Amino acid sequence: MTDDSVLKTGSTASRWWPWAKWSLFFLMLYFVGHRAVGLWQSSPAIELHVDVRWLVPSSLFYLVGWLPSVWFWRALLIRMHQAPGLYATIRAYFVGHMGKYVPGKALVLVIRGALLKDYGAKPVLAGLTAAYETLVSMSAGAAIAIALAPTVIPESLWEKLPTACHFLRQQPFLVPIAVAIATFASTPFSAWLFTKVGRKAVPRTTEADVPTSISGRLVSQGVIITSLGWICHALSLGCVLQSISDSPIDVSLFPVWLASVAGSTFLGFVVLIAPGGLGVREWVLIETLKDQPLIGTEKAIVAAGLLRIVWFVSELGAASVLYAIWPRTGSTRGS
Repeated sequence: MTDDSVLKTGSTASRWWPWAKWSLFFLMLYFVGHRAVGLWQSSPAIELHVDVRWLVPSSLFYLVGWLPSVWFWRALLIRMHQAPGLYATIRAYFVGHMGKYVPGKALVLVIRGALLKDYGAKPVLAGLTAAYETLVSMSAGAAIAIALAPTVIPESLWEKLPTACHFLRQQPFLVPIAVAIATFASTPFSAWLFTKVGRKAVPRTTEADVPTSISGRLVSQGVIITSLGWICHALSLGCVLQSISDSPIDVSLFPVWLASVAGSTFLGFVVLIAPGGLGVREWVLIETLKDQPLIGTEKAIVAAGLLRIVWFVSELGAASVLYAIWPRTGSTRGS
């Protein structure tokens, strides 16, 4: 194959790939929507209303839930001798959130790096550390979802699982302990992998100026601190469920909220063709909530849709306000 034919093949692939991504995305949305409509039509009709007052704390819990991730990102930046001001970091983080609504989600890293360029950070290092933060945060969410799975699986699903799996139901603390041990035991490997990737990604001229190594201790701190964020996101879902409930929501369902939010957000993240996890997150939320006591199918569908609206409006509002208020140029650590 000649060089010209290789270039032509690459050009053709790059021209058709965006169309393929969008086609897959809309196909996925169709199946998720079809599933939701089918569930809605087959479920008993109930009267639903939305108490919008509960959507305000839901929005606040969601936004506050990202602050631990901001802290971890800034800790990574400082580790690499980058010292943007606190406000500049918060601003870049929340404005960068809007980049996840582009398939591939890499635009998040580009936006965050670009916004910190004038505030004491090299764009390549800002983007690199933002990638580290995202991977650690999503890994923490996945670990939480797996750890809580035995306690939130509904009775109807346990009946379909092999008898051998029932042992996990009788020992609900076994999986969380195993997940916690595996998570923290793997942090040295994660740190080594991040360091290796970082040294490949950072230009040689930059690498000579800053450390690219990440310690296992820092990764462990990231897992712990970002887990607090997932708790806030779970409370955000709880507020949404309360907004469509006539009676006080059962707080004992908190593990269900936490596992549902963490698992659905993680899966929405790994499906790169889904902007902002659209469709994937809603499907997972509906499937995990519909068989839970006091929730049911119709509330699960409405809650999934409402949560999407609340979170998107919260992100858009926070990004708009923060982008409009510029930090001082040259702000440094601690400002």
